[in-house]
Amino acid sequence: MHNDTSQPRAVGRPGGFTLLELLVVMSIILILMGILLPCLMRAKESACELFAMQTAVDKEGKVLMRIKDPSHKKRHDDIYMIEIDTPKDCRFFIKKPYPSGMKIRRREGQDYIKWRPKWDDIGMHVITVVFQGEKVTEREIELYVFNKELLEAEREGKSSPE
Repeated sequence: MHNDTSQPRAVGRPGGFTLLELLVVMSIILILMGILLPCLMRAKESACELFAMQTAVDKEGKVLMRIKDPSHKKRHDDIYMIEIDTPKDCRFFIKKPYPSGMKIRRREGQDYIKWRPKWDDIGMHVITVVFQGEKVTEREIELYVFNKELLEAEREGKSSPE
């Protein structure tokens, strides 16, 4: 037998990754997830706003909202975008206390209050919207949250002669 020692033998390590290499790869993945998840959540919220029911405050300062039974509710059901008519060159905010989950949104140059009422929110809620501009003004808005049966009973009560 003849051993050829002119070429060096490749001395390799055993197959697999070291613990340090795995930790580096995992940290890179976690950094990427930390960057991407907030963007994905904003995209998800924007997509849900597309399904939102747009409603406006009537002349009396009232808004009617119908919600579904929780057993039949889908992810994008019962989201309302309440249009707020702000005076020119004015910003607004909602004065506390107000129902949980309300957020202020500005879309296509129009101001909205985004809210997804829960089953426990059935009833009337009064919120105060404060407009800040050249002068500060307040406006009370009454939010009526009904399920289907209560809303139909309310409409029948208004249409029947007294």
